[in-house]
Amino acid sequence: MVIFVDEQIPFLRDSLSTIGKVHSFNGRTLSRKELIDYQCDILFVRSTTKVDRNLLEGTKVQFVGTATSGIDHIDIDYLNSKGIYFAEAKGSNANSVAEYVVFSILHWAKIYQINIDGLTIGIVGFGHIGTLVAKYTHLLGLKVYINDPPLFETHQATTGNPFPEYTTYLEFDELLKVSQVVTNHVPLTQDGKFATLGMFNKDNLALIQNNALFIHTSRGGVVVEKDLLEAKKKKDLTLVVDVWDNEPNINTELVRECIICTPHIAGYSFDGKLRGTLKMLNEFERFTNIKPDYSDIQKEMEAYKPMDINLFKDKEFVYQHLLQSKQLLEDTIQFKKILLIETPEERSKYFDWLRKQYPKRREVL
Repeated sequence: MVIFVDEQIPFLRDSLSTIGKVHSFNGRTLSRKELIDYQCDILFVRSTTKVDRNLLEGTKVQFVGTATSGIDHIDIDYLNSKGIYFAEAKGSNANSVAEYVVFSILHWAKIYQINIDGLTIGIVGFGHIGTLVAKYTHLLGLKVYINDPPLFETHQATTGNPFPEYTTYLEFDELLKVSQVVTNHVPLTQDGKFATLGMFNKDNLALIQNNALFIHTSRGGVVVEKDLLEAKKKKDLTLVVDVWDNEPNINTELVRECIICTPHIAGYSFDGKLRGTLKMLNEFERFTNIKPDYSDIQKEMEAYKPMDINLFKDKEFVYQHLLQSKQLLEDTIQFKKILLIETPEERSKYFDWLRKQYPKRREVL
């Protein structure tokens, strides 16, 4: 059995090393020729690898796993047409992204001396991440508005209101009008009734309150970046951005306008990566009926000790805890060095280098 593993997925290679021939690869440069030459059977990727006909046609690949929550880089229809088993790690990095959002709010409040008690937050997308963001921001004293049309429609037809009692469901435009903080956690989809490509654009960004905080951690294409920059000027918005259109060739003008900006690493906590790896191992075992070596990853996962929720009453304590654990201000300093790089090619390399070299950061919430 030949197993290909993205070099950025921790512990996966070692956990499978006694089962087959394991090859590590760079997610942006993996080619069909490489898969064919090595006769790859099992493929584990991250979001930097586009998995479609161009990559897989003519290969022996029977199993594709992505150690990520988002799957917009995967052509599901193609995999289904070829009978290729597919596994994802939905929810594995949710807590990491939620921590990123919480820190961004607390840092914004600290900079501008804002009392967040009773402040309104609008959460667009109420999946794994949105649910945690709602929970944490409620504990911090914010009033929580949510919007998730597909979830709302599904549950209204079956079980009624699926949302916690401390949240209020609003239509998208209304949510934007009343929220002092806006954060989005939707998948990137291009087709269908609830397509999200370009869902934040000049028409609805014009509805956002003046001086609001806009946090963008889903996928780059969800926001029309030129429209966000225009809204920032007109509305004096504060911007926090982790995901970018056309990664790794990113919009440097948008980088300049952010108080926190990072190279698509909001979900890059060590604990989130471990959960993604564990999910991939579980799916591999389900597909092959072969049990991998779980010992090292289970030992690492036992080190995670979440904060007592009663401590959320002390906002300064939460802020300082996240400041030390996530180090997003240092990440922003490093990321903004991209503005000093002259060519798009070198900027792209720097973007990928920051992701590849991202340090080990543990979760605390």
